Amino acid sequence: MAIIGRRAWRLCGMVAVITMLVLWRTRSYEPPARAVSTAPTTRYTEPLAALTATPRVPSACFLFITRTMSLTKVRRTMFDIEQRFNSRYHYPYVFLSERQFSDEFQLNVRNIASSPVTFALINNWSAPRNDNSTHAGSNSALGFRNMVRYWAHSFATHPALATYTRVWRLEPGAHFPCDFAADPFRRMHKHKLQYAFAISLASPAPTVWPHALDFLRHSSHLLHASNSMAWLFPSTSNSSVCQFLTNSELVDLRFIRSPAYTALFELIDRKLPFHHSQWTNDDDVTVRSLAVALLLDASQVAWLDGSAYTHDLLSNCPADPELQKRCHCDPSESSHLLPMSCSARWTTAPRSLHIDPLDLL
Repeated sequence: MAIIGRRAWRLCGMVAVITMLVLWRTRSYEPPARAVSTAPTTRYTEPLAALTATPRVPSACFLFITRTMSLTKVRRTMFDIEQRFNSRYHYPYVFLSERQFSDEFQLNVRNIASSPVTFALINNWSAPRNDNSTHAGSNSALGFRNMVRYWAHSFATHPALATYTRVWRLEPGAHFPCDFAADPFRRMHKHKLQYAFAISLASPAPTVWPHALDFLRHSSHLLHASNSMAWLFPSTSNSSVCQFLTNSELVDLRFIRSPAYTALFELIDRKLPFHHSQWTNDDDVTVRSLAVALLLDASQVAWLDGSAYTHDLLSNCPADPELQKRCHCDPSESSHLLPMSCSARWTTAPRSLHIDPLDLL
């Protein structure tokens, strides 16, 4: 018993010594006091509130199209965008769904938002009654086709967006790992941009491409002379097409509502309805990319290369050392470095991207 007692005392002594060492090491590694510099700081090292340099752009908002079941993902994305950007600008949010949002969903969203929030129902969600094409897959697949068809055009005419001219699409679960040193809405307003994207990728030529050529044949007067069609084709074989990923886009609604965009959308929807079994999964991506490349001056489109964005396995991460001071993303993992990325091809002189679309016929 005496031996056991001595061992217990020794054990207690060792624990006390180790605890003192840990506390001493923790204290010894306290960061030194930061020296006060009298030199002016850059906009990236100033307090967050000091980054606000311009007033909010009027008639601009964030847009979610989602359901109550996505609340956790919505909260994550909103938390990021509020912390990184909107706590300084207070742009409003619009939430659209074909189903009523629950009270819990609305309460949680409003608790995060630093600005007004609008919740509204979508009434024209399903396929048109005259769409007698072969519908593909299960009810879940049909729901997905409804969503991408709505994103391709119809969302821009929703009454909840009637007073807005610019929207920033937010995807539930998207992550924004860097502070925004400037307002993307302000950039669009100042430079008269119609479209801005974060990520673009090359993919096999879409099944709707022949119908896009029909649009070229019959509506050549709508095509912009300084288009960005050359950017669409990363190779001379035309077997693949570059496309803007629409899950993080800033778009001028006046472009989506325009007669030219509407005509292209309606032709594609008529020739190859969105619920047809031949459609791929990126329906709204295809329509948006074709419309932007065909109908806009290339100088009206911008790559948001200085903004960080992550969704699923894709990301855009700026390598600028100054921007990285307010980031926690790895520039070496940015998707624009992938072989199939088209973002780096969007040059600083976008007018060099245009070709005569009639040469493709």
